[in-house]
This record gives sequence, structure tokens and C-alpha cells, in this order.
Amino acid sequence: MSKSVQLPLFTEDVRVNEFLILIEPPKNVTDYVSILQKELKEEFGSFKSGESKAHITVSNFLVTQKRMDDVLAKVQRRVSLFSTFEMRLQDFKVFESGNTFYIGVQSSHTFNSLISEFKSIKKEVVKTTKFYSSDPPHLPIGQNFNSMVFSQIKDRYLEKPFFYTFDVRKLTVLTRSNSNENYEFYSHLNLQN
Repeated sequence: MSKSVQLPLFTEDVRVNEFLILIEPPKNVTDYVSILQKELKEEFGSFKSGESKAHITVSNFLVTQKRMDDVLAKVQRRVSLFSTFEMRLQDFKVFESGNTFYIGVQSSHTFNSLISEFKSIKKEVVKTTKFYSSDPPHLPIGQNFNSMVFSQIKDRYLEKPFFYTFDVRKLTVLTRSNSNENYEFYSHLNLQN
């Protein structure tokens, strides 16, 4: 009687890292969002992204550990061609899909060009089906609220004004090797100043 043996498809261990490239707003904005998340949690209970630090996602993708330094070097070269630009946060908004509450980001020509550049980079160097760009750009506060809570949040915040501008001088790169883990700082991608 013969035994069948399954051989591995790859002869080497292939490890994949997830990268999150984001814009970090200034400390006063992150502090404000953190206080807002805490107030919502105290009033309505836990919610997805309730512990997440304020950020604006630029891109999210998977890369094998073997290629990550090369891929990120190419990303840095391309991103470094962009000049510092102004980011405008404006008004509280919602995505009905996912019951998501967020602060809106006014798209600028430079930000849209940066997103297009990441889409181009994906075609050239990031060979994966998991690739995400923030569209429309936004600064999430929380998501997956139950319908009743989401309705109360909309009633309370959608009419309140919010406006803040800041200069984006660098992008932050976070990484994790398992989707159940928290992201860890990896590096900064500096723009031209």
C-alpha cells in the first residue's frame, strides 16, 4: 500500500507583512479624536476602531518579508518627489455602509496625485490582491455602531462644524505580520520640504 505525501508548494518559508501607510494629524487633532472616542465608548459601549489612533489612510497592502525592504525603498523614492502639502479636515460625516463615523478630508490635487502614485506603485511592485487606498479620504472615529447608536451619533454630530488644516511633511509606515496583531511603527516616508 502506497502512502501519498503532500509536498510544500514553496521550498522556502514565505512570510507576508501587511503595510499601512498613513498621514498622522497633529497632536491636538489626535487628542480630540481620542477624547471623542472615549466619550462615545462611555455612553454607548465599545465599537470597532474605538481604540484606533487618529489617522488618514493613504494605502494598505501586503508584501513578502523577503521583498519588503526593496518595495519600501521604491515607495520612498516615488513619495520623496512629492512636496509638503496642506491637508484640510472638514466636518463630521458618516458612511452608511458599516455605520462608520468620521471626519471628512478635503481632497487636494496633491493628495489625489499621491493616491494615484500608490495605485501605479501597486501595478509595478506590489503583486497582491489586497491593496487599499482611502477613497474618499477620511479620518475614522469609529465604525460598526448598532443602528440606534449610529442614528444618535448622526443627530448629534452631523450639524456640528469641524475645520482644521495642517501641513503633511511625511507619511508614516506601520506593519504587522498577522491581521490579529496591532500595527507597529516601521518608518517614515519624507516628502520634499
